[in-house]
Amino acid sequence: MIGILLAVPELPQEQQLVADAGDSGLRVLRRCVDGVDLLAAGATESSAAVVVSAGLPRLSVDLVERLSAPSAGAYARVIIGLAGGETDAERLASVGISRIMRTGPTADATLRVLSAELTGASGQVPGAGVWSTGCWEPTADDVGGDVIEATAPGRIIVVWGAMGSPGRTTVATGVAEALAESGKRVCLVDADTYAPAVTMSLGIVEETSGLLVACRHADNGSLTDSILRTCARQVRGSWHILGGLPTTVQWPDLRPAALERVWETCRTAYDVTVIDIGFCLEDDDPAGAWSRRRNGAALTALAAADHVLAVADAGVVGAARVAAAWPALRARTGGVGVTLVRNRARGSDRAWREALAGCGVMAPVHPVPADPRALAACWRDGRSLGEGARRSRIRAAMRGLAVVAVSG
Repeated sequence: MIGILLAVPELPQEQQLVADAGDSGLRVLRRCVDGVDLLAAGATESSAAVVVSAGLPRLSVDLVERLSAPSAGAYARVIIGLAGGETDAERLASVGISRIMRTGPTADATLRVLSAELTGASGQVPGAGVWSTGCWEPTADDVGGDVIEATAPGRIIVVWGAMGSPGRTTVATGVAEALAESGKRVCLVDADTYAPAVTMSLGIVEETSGLLVACRHADNGSLTDSILRTCARQVRGSWHILGGLPTTVQWPDLRPAALERVWETCRTAYDVTVIDIGFCLEDDDPAGAWSRRRNGAALTALAAADHVLAVADAGVVGAARVAAAWPALRARTGGVGVTLVRNRARGSDRAWREALAGCGVMAPVHPVPADPRALAACWRDGRSLGEGARRSRIRAAMRGLAVVAVSG
């Protein structure tokens, strides 16, 4: 018998599916009434397959991601969606379920097909990934017209800095503004779960967080390019901002699975997305359905990055902090290009560079000069560099850094 978790409460066949499952070689370990119930069942029945319908309450991208996460020593769980029609199939696909089958005219017919699918899936090799013999694939007719040709994806730039206040937000806003002024469609995202400050620095008051709203759409499978743009706030011209958390206690609302979809949508909605992330890159949460990742925003952004700007204060302490965090950063960025931004630079940086090189920090260095008067004028009035310090040296440096970020 193959054990399954059955989460199809709205299907007329549900009661009969439970009653006749044994005749088809299936055993219903638990009937689940909503997503929370299914997640709890999945935590205790780690080897059971999941059969879910489109109308399951609280069905979301995050739920599917958590159920799919393999427990220690196990391989990815089989998840099958039961669809009554194309609308159901599209809903299941939108939350990340790739294995979808239609319900039959009777419960017996549905069970026969389901048993055949699961019997084939049960022969998978541990470590080989999720079983992949799909039953439904979207066509041009399903999406209401011709298949749209893919356009060139946008670029994602992540701005990170070690513990302290090296100037991450200043660099992120300066680079985003410089890119927007060059004619690109730009979105600046505040994904710092410890000290979000982008909207505050620009004097923007938001009743709700744009990033939180975008994540909720992503979790429900409803995020599109146009919806993402409505979540963002237009600053000037082609420059948009997705504001961060209003209070840092809301970090659990930024779920990694939803964030990954937000980054994917940013690529198609904008030419360049600049993501300001927090300093911490630890990922100590154990694997499993109930794990929560405080640093999920930073880690998913780095995984999606095309280029990383690592901001470091020009002082001795700034160099020491970057050197200490550098191994963790490189482990998260892989082969992606990293530019080291020496912020608040004064005089020669030879000794600073040599100290970092001696600690194994090898990366191109781009200096941003100290210009406290220009920054003070901008922060005091909630203005960007382009609004409050157009002729400053720091603004010129941001233009050069923007070129490096999109070409490196």
